[in-house]
Amino acid sequence: MKPALQDRLCLHPAVRSLSRPRLPLSMLALLLGAGLSLQAGAQSGAGVKALAELSLEDLMRVEVVSAGREAERLADVAAPVFVITRDDIARTGVRSLPEVLRLAPGVDVARLSAGRWAVGVRGDTGRFSNKLQVLVDGRSIYSPLFSGVLWETHQVPLGEIERIEIIRGPAGAVWGANAVNGVINIITRPADGGGRAARIEAVDDGSLRLGLRAGQRLDDDAGGWRAHAQVERQSASEAQAGGQAHDATRAATAGLRLERRIDARTRLDLQAQVEQSRVEDTRLRQIVRPPYRQEVPTHQDYDRAYLSGALEHRLHGGSSLKLTGLLMAEQGGEAGFVQMRSRTADLEVEQSWRPEGSGHQLTWGGGLRHHRDHNESLGDGSFTPARREMNDWRLFAQDRWTSDSGRLVAVGGLRVDHTFFGGTRTQPSLALSWRPSDENLTLWSSVSRAVRVPSRGENDANVAVAVIPPGQMGNPLPVRVLASSASGQVVESVRALQLGARRRWGEQLALDAVLFRHDYDPLSFNPAGLTGAELLMFPQPHLDASLRRVPGRARVSGLELSLDWHPLPSLRQQFSGAWSRGEEFPAAAGDSARLRERLPTRLLSWRTSIDLTPHLGLDVWVRHTAARGSASTGTRVDARTVLDLSTRWAVSRDVTLSLRAWNLGAAKAVEIHPDLGYSQAVISSPGVGLRAEMIF
Repeated sequence: MKPALQDRLCLHPAVRSLSRPRLPLSMLALLLGAGLSLQAGAQSGAGVKALAELSLEDLMRVEVVSAGREAERLADVAAPVFVITRDDIARTGVRSLPEVLRLAPGVDVARLSAGRWAVGVRGDTGRFSNKLQVLVDGRSIYSPLFSGVLWETHQVPLGEIERIEIIRGPAGAVWGANAVNGVINIITRPADGGGRAARIEAVDDGSLRLGLRAGQRLDDDAGGWRAHAQVERQSASEAQAGGQAHDATRAATAGLRLERRIDARTRLDLQAQVEQSRVEDTRLRQIVRPPYRQEVPTHQDYDRAYLSGALEHRLHGGSSLKLTGLLMAEQGGEAGFVQMRSRTADLEVEQSWRPEGSGHQLTWGGGLRHHRDHNESLGDGSFTPARREMNDWRLFAQDRWTSDSGRLVAVGGLRVDHTFFGGTRTQPSLALSWRPSDENLTLWSSVSRAVRVPSRGENDANVAVAVIPPGQMGNPLPVRVLASSASGQVVESVRALQLGARRRWGEQLALDAVLFRHDYDPLSFNPAGLTGAELLMFPQPHLDASLRRVPGRARVSGLELSLDWHPLPSLRQQFSGAWSRGEEFPAAAGDSARLRERLPTRLLSWRTSIDLTPHLGLDVWVRHTAARGSASTGTRVDARTVLDLSTRWAVSRDVTLSLRAWNLGAAKAVEIHPDLGYSQAVISSPGVGLRAEMIF
């Protein structure tokens, strides 16, 4: 199912000006060298923390908010949570948000094109993955069109990220429908000033990125503001079939955050952001005459603007009240195929109460969301109706109980979601964590259920995905195959059991291990055969028939490990691994959910960080991904092991240079094949990039 996006949008002139030919590496070096001529002021250093400052005890004491909406120590969380810090992002030198997520165990990231990515947790990795809830500061960024994330349309500058909290496994009791396989919460830096800074990045293929940031604390020290802007251009990739792929990407974003302490008990946080993107692509247009499909160059434009706010007030008696709101406008399109525009408003209230002496922390609340859209198809298919107004509501409650000794913690939660296409659904969870006499060991377990509800596209779109030529399947006429509302709808559900252990040995070694089992019942399957055949005479005689969706069952189980080892103050070793196994139990022979094709059985990562001097750091990162896809469907991708190298040099307190090389040691290859309807698979090649960061 392809998302509806609008055509005829103009990017900002600053983005269009980046459309230049590829630059040789020597020119990139001159560009970055010229940037260093900027005057540096006397602000805080631009480099990352020294490894000696990153103690394991401090890392385990990091407070996370994604597991239960309230802050709790990472070491105590009864869930498989992994935290990627600002220092991790800076040291690896990665250029995009999806690449950062490769640091976490069990997160599968594959490059689809220059600006497009497939991201999955415990399977379901694809362009239109729909079982992962992604948040920015607690605000969901999934698309109602297909219940997934269009990663290329969301620009969160990496320098604005404070940390990323990743929960593997269902989290529907906390974050609602579609948090089936996991949650990714991107938490941005607070509006605490930070002065002015600039970032220039350049890659040997001609890709460029320019970023600016400014901030200041208020005079009365009761808050501050922070602003950022970024423009970028990603050059076209190499096509698997040869030559240059039609997939260049351009994007621009600007944002402002204001935090203000109104009084001793009340705090206000406002955020506003605008985003623009253009992604070139090639679509397969399905036609009912030979050759029955046609490659059509196109481009996807997407504009977004939003305003969000949070008002927190501490009440008496250990209680607090939080009110959050969101207004968002989006419009986009795919030239020659679809146009869309939408408006969204969301309001949520949450209260937390900790009765004195009871050991309980209670959290409850509810919210409303109104979404209005208008989608028009210009090519293969239609939206019926073209306009929709959808109202959803949610209620949630959680009780976190801690024993008097503090060693035993029980967390029970329940969320009720009412969605336009899924009706009313409940999502419960129960988790226990226990610290025995050894303060450095935590054992935990959890059981939970989460649901994925049908999307606007699944319910209302009629899209041609293939044409069967005449003579096949016994049909004298061409058969145009549609994904449509006639295909049927399945509200998918998962029940999960997880067992975990965290162990720290002094300041040198920490281990996190998780065993999990996901039982999907039901899961949407596509059975053999078509339904609803209809004879049409235009543009020439042919049959229209729909794919079918039927409920089936599936299971994914596996083991995830992460190891953090500090053998020396200047040396850090981080290993993560995920081993998974998928099984399908279709309702009938020939049914397929493609679950196993979208689940690499092995994901491994080994990262070594070294401080060569107090001002020079080196990171060596080896990643391995097992084979994915199937030879029978033409989606097979062989196992792949690559090496990334990154060095970061603090030239002064205010100037930092980074050099990164990636995809070394492996042959050029496709990382993942595109979904049905997008024709060009692209090659992932080695690359070199330079970055300069300046505070002034």
